[in-house]
Amino acid sequence: MHIIHGGANLNKMVSLTFLMLVLGACVAYFVIDPESNAVAFSDAEKMKGSGLSNEIVVNAQAPEIGKTLPYYKVMNEDKIHESVDKVVIPREYLPSEEEAVKTANEFLGKRNTLSDDAYISNVETFTIKTVDENKGSVEKETPVFVRVSYNRNLDGYPIVGPGDSMEVCIGEKEEIVYFFKTWREVEKAGEVSIIDANAAIEKLKHGDSVQPLKSLNKPAEINEIKIGYYSDTPGEKQEFYKPVWIFKGKDDAGSNMTRYVNATSE
Repeated sequence: MHIIHGGANLNKMVSLTFLMLVLGACVAYFVIDPESNAVAFSDAEKMKGSGLSNEIVVNAQAPEIGKTLPYYKVMNEDKIHESVDKVVIPREYLPSEEEAVKTANEFLGKRNTLSDDAYISNVETFTIKTVDENKGSVEKETPVFVRVSYNRNLDGYPIVGPGDSMEVCIGEKEEIVYFFKTWREVEKAGEVSIIDANAAIEKLKHGDSVQPLKSLNKPAEINEIKIGYYSDTPGEKQEFYKPVWIFKGKDDAGSNMTRYVNATSE
């Protein structure tokens, strides 16, 4: 994200690639995606919905699952937030992203915080950019930190939503300038019946999704289908982790879209 600082009489602006110190995610490094067996939708199964006055076209494969999946009772929530006095400041140099991953893993390992179900979802370098307002060119780019983000799998299925994530930000000399963790302790509570992907898409066509929608744009195209578990906002009371269908694709404005639909039939 870019934040522009400037004024009417200034010839230069500072553009700060700024970390919103909340929860983040993105590309697995050491956990294999559980989509081993998949079933393709035929052309006849492509959904063209009218519930939201738009068409949803499915160009994806749905994972093959049984009629039931486990669900989990939430026992506890672990939340940690630590940072140095000034996180977002110019620094002389930063480690490479590969070195940052090693530093972050060692940091979490020493604190017994790197659980077996965690995986690296994104690694990103943040910088401060000085832009010439007249030329529209970047005059200087100064390093700030490297952020290593972690997410979680539960028995091979991804946990999605704002909860269950970790972020470690590394500055100069392997200094940890920011650490955030939100992780719920769960235990298996039983089995729950699952609806198939077609039924979930029917729900989606009528605006039925788990998370509050941030956009009024309507789903138009689905390019990826998974099944996982939804983790609510840190601090929010959540009794159970139940399966959700995960749909990724495009909305009717052409923007990337992700929707979570309750996968249980109960």
